[in-house]
Amino acid sequence: MPAPSSTAACPRGLAVVTGASVGIGRATATALEKAGYAVIAASRRLTTTASQTTGITTHQLDVTDADSVSALECTVASHPVPLTLLVNNAGIPTRAATIADSDLADWRGTYETNVVGAVQTTQALLPHLIRNRGHVQFIGSTVGRVPYERGAAYAASKYALTALVQTLRLELNGQPLRITEIAPGMMRGDDAGGEFMRTRFDNDPQAIAAVYQGVDHPLTPDDIADTVVWCATRPAHVDIDLLEIRPLAQAAQHKVHRTR
Repeated sequence: MPAPSSTAACPRGLAVVTGASVGIGRATATALEKAGYAVIAASRRLTTTASQTTGITTHQLDVTDADSVSALECTVASHPVPLTLLVNNAGIPTRAATIADSDLADWRGTYETNVVGAVQTTQALLPHLIRNRGHVQFIGSTVGRVPYERGAAYAASKYALTALVQTLRLELNGQPLRITEIAPGMMRGDDAGGEFMRTRFDNDPQAIAAVYQGVDHPLTPDDIADTVVWCATRPAHVDIDLLEIRPLAQAAQHKVHRTR
């Protein structure tokens, strides 16, 4: 579908959402379009879902590849609607493993995507965001503050993302840019556990089901998308620094109420 021809049809400006082919990213792209943004849904795997809506265009993006990120910046620069929001959502999970038994390739790959990829994308689009008095959001995780066993590689990447967000806020203090971290807790993806859980447990349906056993309402991608929109649509002087979001049943990483 063609991009909107003017800002009139998209009063909130242009939003770029990375990792937009599934889960939180896909839900966020849809929610932002409904909220009045033109949206570039960027991901490694292009899907037809986003392009079914006239306000959303798809863009192939690998956040770990400098040329791919540069191509995204060129698309943003030529877009008729000014960039006002970047949602750094692209990320990959790791297989469940103890530190002693974990694969170092998982550590490197996760850090390269979840941290360096977010830095690279932010660097490329930051001039546009500052010029347009914009907003950058990072999708972190509650595990970026409280780790769990057999999840150190993923937790380390989210701890690093938190450090990135906090440092960026300090460095850009005084610039017209809002910076937000959204940190979800237990959530279920688009289907049986979502891609995160399928990767974490090597597609073992019983292991995935055990995580959600007795938990009636884990968070969903739509819950996080709704939060992204809420943060983005606060008055320009209001910056939501951090939002940790858990389902009602989850009091902490290790304490989840189960009905059965």
